[in-house]
Amino acid sequence: MSKVEYIPKNYDNLDEPWIAFGAPNRSEYEKWYPEVCGVCCLKMIGDACGSTPHISLYQLTMECKQREGFKELPTGEIQGVFHQPLLKIARDHGLDGSIESGLDLEKIITSLQNGRFVILSLDKSKVDRKLKGGHLVLVHAYDPESETFLINDPEPILAEDGQNIKVNSDRLEEISNKKGLIIWQGEKSYAK
Repeated sequence: MSKVEYIPKNYDNLDEPWIAFGAPNRSEYEKWYPEVCGVCCLKMIGDACGSTPHISLYQLTMECKQREGFKELPTGEIQGVFHQPLLKIARDHGLDGSIESGLDLEKIITSLQNGRFVILSLDKSKVDRKLKGGHLVLVHAYDPESETFLINDPEPILAEDGQNIKVNSDRLEEISNKKGLIIWQGEKSYAK
């Protein structure tokens, strides 16, 4: 499997975070970075497969917006990212995949063993009662000996550092919404 580099959605530790995000200005960055956990997951996969390293997080977010991956409400609230448009963006960039409901641990493990990636929906309130809503993380490895998954969490809510978080099977079962996407490298390969 390809090496997966961690991509956070928040660059506030930098003086000009919008530049790292790829946004034209601070207001665009502040508008979009809270919404892009799924886009971050897709970019991590695309970068690992060689299809998106030249594209900024902001550019991918705008592609997803154009494909109706986000819905901007009159109140200013943004809903999304929606799975179908996210899959279309993946396919636009040489990846393929499927949208899954009933995404149980067995299906996640089988997917990872077959060299695929899993963008998994979590219930934030099951991670921390003070949080609410859904959240997407990238599950990119599994160790059968310890029954532990390796997860990149772009927010991060699972651990202070969102990179390569080890989550055991019981905990993942507890916080998973059992839906998401399984993504793999498509026939049109960008890898070198």
